[in-house]
Amino acid sequence: MEPLRLHYSEALVRRAVWAFWWAETGWSFVVPLALITAWFATLVWRGDRSWWVGALGALLAFCVLLSATVYVTHHRASFRRFRRMRVPEATVELGPERVRLASDMGTAEVEWRAFTGVRRFPDFWLLYLSRAEFVTLPTADLPDEARAFILARVKDKTR
Repeated sequence: MEPLRLHYSEALVRRAVWAFWWAETGWSFVVPLALITAWFATLVWRGDRSWWVGALGALLAFCVLLSATVYVTHHRASFRRFRRMRVPEATVELGPERVRLASDMGTAEVEWRAFTGVRRFPDFWLLYLSRAEFVTLPTADLPDEARAFILARVKDKTR
């Protein structure tokens, strides 16, 4: 398969980080957090100042802080890499055993078996190397043949 030229932008990187964060947290995190927060607020409003209400408040604060930390960490790391690129482009070569990624920052070859999954979004795909590490592929630069090739080698994680 011919090498593909991938084009990146700040908007694409921002959307990819948000999509990653939302896929990892999502409604299964937000809804229980909102319900527990409402319960906590009701208890405090009614005047309950027991130790377990304090512990519940501390747990809520920890969950919000942890979630925000995950987002900020990925946002900073992604933008650090993006801004180090002199030209916001990369080349990807899809081989039968591995994928080769190259940009003005360097080159990496990764065997297909190293990828743990792919999440598909309209503007990009996220190829996961671990639960917290991914490669962003802009779909505008991925022909149907390349998409099928990737999906044949990496398990689709979309739900």
